Amino acid sequence: MRIFRGKLIYYLLLACVCSASRAGAQVKMTTVTVTDIAGMQGITDTSTGVLVTDSERGGLFRYTREEKYNNGTAFPATRIGAGTWQRLFSMQEGLNVKWFGAKGDGVTNDAVALQAGIQAAAAARVPLVLPAGIYYITENTTLNLTSGTYLKGAARNTTVIQTDRGFSHDFPALVNITGNNVTVEDISFSGGRPRGDKDRSAATAGRYALINITFDIEPASNILIQRCGFADAFGKGILYKASNVTIRDCDFKRIGRYNIDFAAVDGAISNFGRTGCANILLERNSFEFVGTHCISSFKISGLKIRDNRLENISGIGLANQQCVDVEVSGNSLNRTGDNGMDFQRCERIVINNNTFNNAGDKNAGNAGSAAAIFVGDDYGLAASSSTIISNNFVTGNYTPKKGQSAATFQNCGFYIIDANHVKVTNNIIRYIGALPADKDAPYVLEDGNAIMVVNTQKGAGTDIVIEGNTLSNMKCNGIYVNGQSRELKIKNNYIDKFGVHGILMCAIGTNLFSQVEGNTIVDGTNFYNKPVAADIFVEAQNAWITNFNISRNQLRNDSRGSYSSRNDTVFTTHGIYFSAKGFGKFNNLLVTDNQVNGHLMDEIGFSDNIAEYSVNSENYFPLVSFKNNFSGSTDDQPDIIIPGLNQRHKPKVITESYGLQAPVYGNYSAGSVIRNISPQNDVYGWVAANSGFAAGSRWKGGMGYAAGQTVYINEDVYRCVTAGVSGKAGPVKKEGLLSDGTARWEYMGDRVYFKKVLLRDLR
Repeated sequence: MRIFRGKLIYYLLLACVCSASRAGAQVKMTTVTVTDIAGMQGITDTSTGVLVTDSERGGLFRYTREEKYNNGTAFPATRIGAGTWQRLFSMQEGLNVKWFGAKGDGVTNDAVALQAGIQAAAAARVPLVLPAGIYYITENTTLNLTSGTYLKGAARNTTVIQTDRGFSHDFPALVNITGNNVTVEDISFSGGRPRGDKDRSAATAGRYALINITFDIEPASNILIQRCGFADAFGKGILYKASNVTIRDCDFKRIGRYNIDFAAVDGAISNFGRTGCANILLERNSFEFVGTHCISSFKISGLKIRDNRLENISGIGLANQQCVDVEVSGNSLNRTGDNGMDFQRCERIVINNNTFNNAGDKNAGNAGSAAAIFVGDDYGLAASSSTIISNNFVTGNYTPKKGQSAATFQNCGFYIIDANHVKVTNNIIRYIGALPADKDAPYVLEDGNAIMVVNTQKGAGTDIVIEGNTLSNMKCNGIYVNGQSRELKIKNNYIDKFGVHGILMCAIGTNLFSQVEGNTIVDGTNFYNKPVAADIFVEAQNAWITNFNISRNQLRNDSRGSYSSRNDTVFTTHGIYFSAKGFGKFNNLLVTDNQVNGHLMDEIGFSDNIAEYSVNSENYFPLVSFKNNFSGSTDDQPDIIIPGLNQRHKPKVITESYGLQAPVYGNYSAGSVIRNISPQNDVYGWVAANSGFAAGSRWKGGMGYAAGQTVYINEDVYRCVTAGVSGKAGPVKKEGLLSDGTARWEYMGDRVYFKKVLLRDLR
């Protein structure tokens, strides 16, 4: 920066005269022109101004009796023997680091000149300007920015502060910020390992950190770092313990060791392990080839991470622990090795309008849950609370094609564990899961789920809403719930092309007061050829299926061969299926008003180890209701769904469903109500007078029976297993297959009796 041009000299002289006039003195200054600083120091006349024409250190000077000098804005008056020559400069334009002898040639050690300029500018409360150039400092020097420092470069990547490849344990950081009210802008910092622009970071020598903001002393305040570049540090980009920090419009490249070595948590920006941080704003920054965790935030109150771009991060993109009042919005994450965003034991979090592409693809090793967004507590210590996850877009690489290798993958969309008061709304998640080699690849329950809700023995999730999301092309499940949840609502989601289940709910016995309502679930692929692959799969684990409502869902898996654009093959076995590990019992279960169509087996089915819930024999409570569930495609007449219609066994349940006649198949509890879909002859419906199995007709000898038909002999009910013609005596009650002519039977239990309920009796 040259300040000795004519017009500027005039203004500087005028300022000098005016300043002296305000002090009561009349100044008439003449100027002497010299070529360099040494020439100025040879002058003996204290009344003259001196114009130094040196292209880098030149400027206009005047004599003062001040003895302090810094060899940049103040030089000893050598020939006079006392006082200094003081530089006249614009307070607005600030100081030029080259006035202090900095070369910026990438070869000369500029450490002393840089530090002198920093101290002088901070003392004068003006910017220190670093013109374009590479300012080299050696490995055994750290620049210290005290309170009031303002460093200003020409532009990012044209003004560079760079060190060498050596490393000294006494000087781990390139720059230390040790005070308040510090601004750094338009400068790049290189940690001594310059490599190709698209290269990964590596564990080689150089600076551990580029900027250290009061990390091991009292927290600083009011720090602004903008339009800067950070590259080639083997540990951190910026370490901080401070409040009111803004880092914006910066580039971070090749920071940390690109691996999954969590023993050394590298990263671009971190306050990890330091408290006293508040009001942190990180926005519009770019990160590339960073390991291990890109941004790490610990116990921060008031954290905003907006509109950043992260690409090729070997660990977690945004790792947040025990933070409060967090806003994460508008960020783009492409290929993170572990979770894209991780929120451990945080409170009051808003995560919206972010884009994830292969976040959690384990690009540098096998790490963690590999989710785009992880919320909760992975250590069983405490629950996370009050989180909104909305309007995010998540995509991976999964497509169920044979022959693909497991190179990179998105393991999970959202992973929520031990979290309370969570709203997951209006997100789009697709192509989730490892790329399997074939259908015989190992089945891992937690791989390939769009949304997971998990609760451990140490934590329980309460008030979790999953609503309005679009989930497609998952290796395993659309929504997977496991553990102790209360007030769980899964509503109005669209789920298609899932490998196992659309919605999988395990250990639902402790998921009290939950709802699965208004979802559309279509086109399950049953990638692993499982015997049960359902749109909604409910599994109790030694527990009751209790206080649970499944209503108004559309579960469609028909081939729709009449549509030229859709000619699907049906793979999903059931629309809704209830299973158990150990034992599982119904308690206050409502399955109502669902439209279920086109599955391979029963639209609503049960495993054999589901049992009815009763207090005493024939005393069932509370209500279990299957009501108004219909099947049928757009081309077919709708049918009433009889739960477990084609099953050998199903639990005795209180049913409340429409029918055209009393049931001829299935296990029914005393008090079950079957309404007449089209009441005629004053028949309202039928009520089970006792608990037992329904039969279509009395057994007769010499009759042809089809497989699946039921008959009764006295009080016993039998089901035809092998079609044939009955004999003369009929089957006799015992275990196993029973021969009767050419037909084969199995014993189903006591016969249930249905009593007609007439409309006139209800009036």
